Amino acid sequence: MRTSTPGGSAAHQTVSRTQWDEELVPTPNGRTAVPDPACSVEIALHAIAGRWTTLVLRNVMHGPASFSELSNSLPALSDKVLTDRLTHLVNEGIVERGIHSGFPSRTVYRLTPRGEALRPLLIELYRTGQRLREARDRDPIDL
Repeated sequence: MRTSTPGGSAAHQTVSRTQWDEELVPTPNGRTAVPDPACSVEIALHAIAGRWTTLVLRNVMHGPASFSELSNSLPALSDKVLTDRLTHLVNEGIVERGIHSGFPSRTVYRLTPRGEALRPLLIELYRTGQRLREARDRDPIDL
């Protein structure tokens, strides 16, 4: 917003945001001026953060899988990064790690109810990405 000063020059005035898009930000925890770990969007983004996380999560969504099954399904992913991604997902309560008895014992990763709640987010991210790619392909922006 621009206002005039007595000398006729323009000055800038900061306008505080008092109205929010209720669909986009339905609760006060998202109405922040800086990133806040209590914001629902920040919580969801943190859950899927990190390169490869969405692909590991996608593969676990197909059903329980061992480390080697996950590793084989993503051959370009190093074991170290796979371990890091699975540790993150386990620590967030999105995936649980179980050990099946027998010889040799087998570690299996499966989705938790919290992880299942991410399914609609991943589906919508995929659809949005498709629309953005199609728009970019139709009208590329020269940088």
